[in-house]
Amino acid sequence: MKQKLSGGRFRMINELLYKSESSSAHELMRDDPSTFHDYHVGFRNQVQSWPTNPVDYFTQSISSTHSAKSTVIVDLGCGDAALAKQLAKQGFKVLSFDLVSDGEWVTEADICDKIPLPGKEETDSAQIVDVCVCALSLMSTNWLRCVREARRILKMKGEFDIAEVTSRFPDINGFVALISSVGFELVKKTEPSSHFTIFKFRKVPLPKPLTRKDWASLETRSKELLTPCEYKRR
Repeated sequence: MKQKLSGGRFRMINELLYKSESSSAHELMRDDPSTFHDYHVGFRNQVQSWPTNPVDYFTQSISSTHSAKSTVIVDLGCGDAALAKQLAKQGFKVLSFDLVSDGEWVTEADICDKIPLPGKEETDSAQIVDVCVCALSLMSTNWLRCVREARRILKMKGEFDIAEVTSRFPDINGFVALISSVGFELVKKTEPSSHFTIFKFRKVPLPKPLTRKDWASLETRSKELLTPCEYKRR
C-alpha cells in the first residue's frame, strides 16, 4: 500500500514538473522540500526497470574522453547528484545544480533562470565550464531557457550533453534544429536503448546575437518539440 501511494505521489509531482514553468516547481520545492525527496525516491524506483541509465552512459563517456584534472563539468537538474558521485570516484569534479540543495553535493538553482556561474551571452571570456550535462532534466515548459543558460556558462567549443526519453520527441530533427539555432552544432546522436536518445552538441559562434523577439519565437516552437514524460502505473 505504501509503495502504491508513493508511486501515485511520484506521478503527480512528475506531471507538475513537466507541465509548469520552472519557477512554479522551484516555489513548490522551496515551500515543501519533501516534494523533491519524494519525487526522486519514485524516480529511483523507475530507474530500476530501465535497461540502461543515462547517468551510467555519461559517466563512461566523459571519463573516457576527458581529463579529470582539467575538465570542469556541470550537471543541470542533477537530482541526487548521481553523476557527480560516480565521476568523483575517478577524480572528476562536477558542479551539480537542482531545485533543492542537499548541503553537500547539490547547489540550489532554477536552471532555467540563473545558474550561479560566470559567463555572458555576448562574450566568451569569463566561462569556465567544459562539459554541461542535462540528463532527463529538460522538464519544464520553459526548458529552452535551460539550454540558453547552458550556452552562457559553456566555453566556446564546450560540450553540451543531453539525454531524453525518446518518446518525448514528436520531431527529433526539429529538436536538433532548434538546439542548433541557438548556438550549438550536433556532434553525435546515439540511442543506447529504445528508451533514450543521447545528443552531444558543441557550442559554436552565432552568426548574429539572438534578439528578445527571436527567443520568444524559439520558446513558442520549443513547446511543440518536447512532450511531457508520463510514467504509467506499475
